[in-house]
Amino acid sequence: MKRLSRLFDHMKNEQGVILPFTVMCALFISALFLHAVALYHTDIQFFEEEKKWYEADYLMKQTLIHVKQTLANAPENVPSLSQTISFPRGRATYHATKNGADVWFVNVSCITNAQFRYDVQFQFHVLTNDISGWKELY
Repeated sequence: MKRLSRLFDHMKNEQGVILPFTVMCALFISALFLHAVALYHTDIQFFEEEKKWYEADYLMKQTLIHVKQTLANAPENVPSLSQTISFPRGRATYHATKNGADVWFVNVSCITNAQFRYDVQFQFHVLTNDISGWKELY
């Protein structure tokens, strides 16, 4: 018992290093954990946004294939064309106006099932089957 009281007498003279060090380590680890949670939350938001753009881009690519085929096979005397196309992941609407003998000015609007919208304008050259002047509208 005498030995134990000597130990406590010695601890009374300590300046208190252990408790502040433990509190600092706990705060540092808590800050790291909260930072990791914030990064995870940001990553989830980024994934959801990219998923929307991926679906809209897929719709746009499918619509462009259809628009190219339609405009390449359009009769000479047709001044404009409009159509709405339904896909499993959404729908797309395009409006094409003839701008010269072999050039069409096209507006395309794709809307996914999640109501995400992707609009573009471009010119389509019938002779070369090329797209130029691509402009995305936000």
